Amino acid sequence: MAASTPVAIAPRGEFPTEVKEQAKAFHSALLNVKEALSPLFGKNQQDVTEALSPLDKARLDLTLLYSLNSLFWMYLCTVGEDPKQHAVRRELERVKEYMVRAKQIADKAKAPKLDAGAAQRFIRSSLWTPSDDSASQKSTQEPPRKRRR
Repeated sequence: MAASTPVAIAPRGEFPTEVKEQAKAFHSALLNVKEALSPLFGKNQQDVTEALSPLDKARLDLTLLYSLNSLFWMYLCTVGEDPKQHAVRRELERVKEYMVRAKQIADKAKAPKLDAGAAQRFIRSSLWTPSDDSASQKSTQEPPRKRRR
């Protein structure tokens, strides 16, 4: 059997400093999440989304879904459950798939489009056209004769 490092047991009622630091970091992260989501808490959803485009509405909904599921994931971790075995994992994967689809739609809208008129002008101007001098010289010259075989 391998020797393991002995674990220091804190006096009764005391937590190890590592646990205290992690709990403080977790608490500050939760406060940051609360601050980021606070503009949405006291308002009606229609008031928040009325000025948004449909794509931005979808992004907002997906962000809120992902945030809530992530918070539930963190809750499961704090109560000692394995979130990887919980249905929240599948839900997070589903939300990620929809986020990818929303990104594809946004990228498709930003993709360059063909301006047919501009392309036609570009091609027309790049093709060689005889100038007036060379055109008049050609008309006065004899057409080339065919060779006999």
